[in-house]
Amino acid sequence: MREDQSVAEMANEVLMRQAKVRAERRGEPIEEAMEAVLDTEAGKQLRELRDGPHSEEGVEEAQVDAARERAKERVEDLGMRLGEDPEFPTHG
Repeated sequence: MREDQSVAEMANEVLMRQAKVRAERRGEPIEEAMEAVLDTEAGKQLRELRDGPHSEEGVEEAQVDAARERAKERVEDLGMRLGEDPEFPTHG
């Protein structure tokens, strides 16, 4: 992974690496290996990253955004467990 790499480039790199390994191990054409990789749960998630709305973001920016979203979800979850109104949290 490079600092200047986009999410789409990173996802595509990982998919291609997995397909190459599968093709070498099983002796199948790279196209078949890629289809098999894309049919896995991890492959589907990587395809969503590659083709999704954040695909052109830098990887670092996307990681920060994802961490921020997870933190927000944790605060909301904590508020719900404490019985707070999500619109007016007193924690976080």
